[in-house]
Amino acid sequence: MTISAEILENLFADFTEFISIKDKVAFSTFNSSKYFDNQEKYKEAVYKEARETINNGRWKQEDVGTGKIHKTIIDAIKDKVIYKYEKCDNNLINYWTIRDDFKKYKSSKSFEQLLFDFYKSKGVKNDIVFKELLKYGHPYNLIAYLFFIKDNKQFLPISQKKFDKVFIDLGINDFKTDGNASFENYSTFIGIIKEVHRFLKTKDKDASLLDSHSFLWMLGDQMKKDNFISSRHIIAPAIKKQEITSQIDQQIPAEIEPEQTIAEEDDELAFPEGKEVFQLHNSKERNKELIRVAKQKRLLTDKKLCCQVCNFSFTDKYGELGDGFIEAHHLFPISQLTEETETKIDDLALVCSNCHRMLHRRRPWLTLDELKIILQ
Repeated sequence: MTISAEILENLFADFTEFISIKDKVAFSTFNSSKYFDNQEKYKEAVYKEARETINNGRWKQEDVGTGKIHKTIIDAIKDKVIYKYEKCDNNLINYWTIRDDFKKYKSSKSFEQLLFDFYKSKGVKNDIVFKELLKYGHPYNLIAYLFFIKDNKQFLPISQKKFDKVFIDLGINDFKTDGNASFENYSTFIGIIKEVHRFLKTKDKDASLLDSHSFLWMLGDQMKKDNFISSRHIIAPAIKKQEITSQIDQQIPAEIEPEQTIAEEDDELAFPEGKEVFQLHNSKERNKELIRVAKQKRLLTDKKLCCQVCNFSFTDKYGELGDGFIEAHHLFPISQLTEETETKIDDLALVCSNCHRMLHRRRPWLTLDELKIILQ
C-alpha cells in the first residue's frame, strides 16, 4: 500500500507547525520536542515496564497451567507507568475494560501454553497466535497490545476507529481496521505505519517506529481536539470587485487619505477606504485566523515581533503589556483583487502602528522597501 509523498509532506508540515506552536520553538527532532515528549514518549516506558514485569527469561515449562503466566501478563497491562520519575497514565488501551476482561478470563493450560510459546519460543508463528487469541474471545486492541509488549520494533498498539480516520487523511480509503480483526489486517496496519516511518526517517534519522505511531496519533487526536488549522489551509476569502461600488472612488482622494480613527485593535486593524470597503475588510478580507497563524510563525524566529519596516518592538517599549502585539498589513490593495484572489500568509506584513499608517498614507500604497528608504 503506497502513500502519496505529497500527502506525507503536507501532513508532516502540519505536524511540525503544530509542535512548533506548542513548543514555541521550531520543530527539530522527535526527541528534542518537549511537547511531543510530554504527550507521547511515555509509550517507551509502557513497553519497558511491561517487559520487566513479564521477565519471560525466568519462565519454566512447569509454570504452564498454574495460572502464573496468565497473572504475569495481567500485571504487565498497567494503567500507569513511571516516566521521567513521574507517574503517567497509560493511554494505549482502554485500561479498565481490557485488563478486567483479561483478568476475568478463566485461564487454562492450553491458554497458558499459547502465552508461553508466544513470549518465550522464537519459532512461534504470529498468525497462529493471533488467530488462537481471537478464538479465546479477546478483542483486537488487546491482542495488538499483547503483540506490542512482546516486541515494539515489530508490533504496535491499535485504536481501530481513530487510526481508520487518520488513514483517510493519508489517502487510504479502502482499508479499515474496525470490525476486521485478523493477523492479515493487523499486518497491513503495521505495514502502513512502517511506510510512514520510512518517510519520517528522511526528516529525523532517529525517528523510531513508535514515533511514527505517535505522529499519526497526534494528527488524528491532539491536533483535532485542539481544532488546529495549519497555515496551508488558511486562505482569506477574496473580495469580489463587483461588491465594491462606485461610492468608494468618490470618497477617497487620489493621493492622500483623510485622517481616520483606528477602528480595530491589534492584528485586525483595517484602514477605512470608504464605509462600504471598511465593512468588506472587516467581514471578509481581514481573516483573524490567517493573521493569528502569521504571528505564530513569526514568533518562532522573532519572539519580540519586530516591525518589518522600522524594527520597532512593542515588547521592548512597553514590556509585558506589548508582548505579542503587532499589526498586520495586507500587501495588496483591494483595487488589485479579482474574484479568484486568495489572501495567504505571504501576503501579510507585520508592522508597528506608525508604519502601518504611513504605508496607507499615499495612493498607491507605499511598499515596505519604499517606507524603509524614507526612514533612512
